[in-house]
Parts: sequence; structure tokens; C-alpha cells
Amino acid sequence: MEFLRRLRAELETAFGRLAPRERVMVSGALLALVAFVLFLVFTQVQRGIRTREAAIDRKTQVLAQIGQLAQGYRQAQAERGQLETKLKGPPVALIGFVSQAGQKLGIEVPEIRQGGSSGAPPSQSDKVLEDTVEVNLAKIDLTKLVQLLGDLERGPGVVKIRRLALRTRNDDPLSVDATIVVATYQLKASP
Repeated sequence: MEFLRRLRAELETAFGRLAPRERVMVSGALLALVAFVLFLVFTQVQRGIRTREAAIDRKTQVLAQIGQLAQGYRQAQAERGQLETKLKGPPVALIGFVSQAGQKLGIEVPEIRQGGSSGAPPSQSDKVLEDTVEVNLAKIDLTKLVQLLGDLERGPGVVKIRRLALRTRNDDPLSVDATIVVATYQLKASP
């Protein structure tokens, strides 16, 4: 403290010995120095604020992405739960289901074979049983075929169109011959 008092006294004495013109110049130089220091401090503070705002923006974007991912995850979990519920439901008798769906639309379903084109037994995985049927439809209108495919996949349980083969007809350009492999899936019973 004593050092600061002594320094102040010496500065006042030195300032007092200056001519009035020199005092104005020294005062102007001190003001310029103080303004420069304040400018530097202000610039540093502004830079720090911009850096922090940029960091906040990045973190806000990351949080928004996390929110979107969490929402997608919840939606996927809900869809998975619905699918598991359908898989646990009663098995779908494919032959009867396909025949009924065709009858509702006025489509004659003359040929249905169990097990698809190879006649192989249903495929199995560790947890899911698959059962397939092959349906041959002759001379069917495309709009009715699309309706039939939609009705089959919207039916009870998990029913999917595994394969669809279309052949054009020479006698009727608005109709096609279709071969459809329809599959249904069921969870295996736990031992």
C-alpha cells in the first residue's frame, strides 16, 4: 500500500511540473491508453460471448437430434410391440384367408398350393415359424390385384407378400396372370 501511495505522489509531482500543453498531451495519451485497454477487454468479452453462444447452438442442435432419435426409437419400439403382439396372436390359416380375401373382391382363386413353388415345408428360425402358400391367378385386373395384395397384408396376424410374378396376356392387355407367394409368421411356443 505504501508503495502505491509513493508512486501516486511521484506521478502527481511529475504531472504538476509539466507545462499546460504537455499536461493536455499526457492526459490525451492516458485517455487513449484507457480507451484502447477498454476496447481490448470489450473485444475479448464479445469473442467469449460468441464462442459460448456457438457452443450453446451446437449443444442445442445435438439435443434436438437426440430428441428426434428418442422419438424414432419410441416409435420403433411401439411398432415392434405391435408386431410381437401380432406374432403372438392365433395362427392364420393362409389357404382360407387368401380364398376369403379373393371372394370379397370377386376374384376366383382356383389354385393354392401349400409351401410355395418348391413345395418345401415351412421355413423356421430360432423364434419364428414361417408358413407360405403359392397362389396362381389367371386373367386378373391390375386394380383388383393391388386391392387383393393390400387386403392380404392388412389382414390378421403377420401376413406378407414374399414374391409376386406378373405375366402379361396377349388376349387381354388390361389383365395379367399373377403368381403370388404369401407368407405368415408365428412365434414359436416357448418350451
